Amino acid sequence: MQQIYELLFHIGATPSYKGYHYLAYILGRIITQNSEPSPFLIKNLYADAAQHFHTSPDSIQQGIRTFLNAYWAYGNGKCFQRVTGYKGSIPIPTKYFVAVLADYLLRHPSDGKSNAGLKCT
Repeated sequence: MQQIYELLFHIGATPSYKGYHYLAYILGRIITQNSEPSPFLIKNLYADAAQHFHTSPDSIQQGIRTFLNAYWAYGNGKCFQRVTGYKGSIPIPTKYFVAVLADYLLRHPSDGKSNAGLKCT
């Protein structure tokens, strides 16, 4: 999970929204399962996260969406693009945001070293 929190920090995300924690949990499930971060499968993880956080899948999705709306509003999209290498337009839908982050984490597994070099300025 440390790798996930470091990546979120490096792309300018802050834990002041529930959606941040929901997002981190879902990314953790994808990484733990070492599964393909398909946008079509991510919706299935909302139910898992809902059970973990004792809420509904719709609340999970809405929490992540609220987090992302604030994230884009603060201008963090350029940082997201710089760190992940994503070339598409921003803001992007929730399931694609999760898929891009999961893909990044799977392509850059943690080796115990800090990712301090990723910090967006």
